[in-house]
Amino acid sequence: MVLAKRYVWLLGGGVIGIAVLAVLVLLVTDNGNDTQLIASGRIEGRLTTLSAKSPADVDEIFIDEGMYVERGQPLARLDNPTQRARVNAAGEQLASLRRKQEGLTIELAALERQAALQIEQAKVALTEAKSRVARAKADYAQAERDLERYQKLAQTNVVSQQRLEEVRLRETMSFEGLKETEAVQNRAQKALQLAALQNDFIAAKRAELAALVNEIGRAEAVLAEQSSYVEAFDIDSPLAGTILARMIETGERVNAGTPLFTLVDLDKLYVKVYIPEPDIGKITLGQPARIRVDSHPDQLFKAKVSKIAQQAEFTPKNVETREERVKLVFAIELSLSENPQGILKPGMPADGIIELATARTDENPN
Repeated sequence: MVLAKRYVWLLGGGVIGIAVLAVLVLLVTDNGNDTQLIASGRIEGRLTTLSAKSPADVDEIFIDEGMYVERGQPLARLDNPTQRARVNAAGEQLASLRRKQEGLTIELAALERQAALQIEQAKVALTEAKSRVARAKADYAQAERDLERYQKLAQTNVVSQQRLEEVRLRETMSFEGLKETEAVQNRAQKALQLAALQNDFIAAKRAELAALVNEIGRAEAVLAEQSSYVEAFDIDSPLAGTILARMIETGERVNAGTPLFTLVDLDKLYVKVYIPEPDIGKITLGQPARIRVDSHPDQLFKAKVSKIAQQAEFTPKNVETREERVKLVFAIELSLSENPQGILKPGMPADGIIELATARTDENPN
């Protein structure tokens, strides 16, 4: 079998992560049918950069560059006495507010019981006073009728003047008794009104307690926030991967947002390559590919097309002539399906061999 080869050099666009500056695309043809597309690039990875959450001093470092770490494994420990003091102050403030809440809750409960008792007693007293007033009115009415009757009898000398005076005295005393019971009723009514005023005082205490609860909520949020900074002093790995870079030294002062470590998951590597615009139609998502690296020339690693750029790039510059439009390229990513023993590393030169759809169609006409 005779193979005809043609080479197309493509200059890459901007550098992203550990991207290549130049890409070589080799198109192999067999009896006029395209079978493979070979593009060269460099292995890249999804980088995770850990940063300091707040200003702190680097107290201790447990790992170094190139080391493999498990998810949750300690990488370093930071410290800041000032931040710990803020946490203590926030905790004391919260404790003080909770003690105040406890005291106010007890006071409010006592006021509610006291008010309920006073109101109930005032209602009972008012009911009794009204009953006495009713009896006093009935007694006074009877005394008035007796006096009127005895006055008529005295005019005809049926009863003695002494007896009339006795009836008149009883009528006067009944009237005084009525006035006294009405005064007691008025006092009982005012006592009930005064007891009812306790409800307004209780409502104010309830509002004070509600405001205190809100203040406690804010204090809890402050304590949680300040505590989160202290908790963030322990730098643990968020994933199982390899330390690509360590940007700190023991004793160093870091600020919020200062990068500490850069990690990569060696099981999720990919090769970014650039495909000429005339060939991009031959590439589809999920298309199988193989990766070859110089350090293991006899071994091919399984991969697949995982990303195709939606916008083309001009290389080396934006030109519009028909002859130069072939330099329009698309970036694609070939995600590796395997990385035995982590032998593949970000930055390694690699060749991506993409099995073209036309080749698969020719091989499987049915």
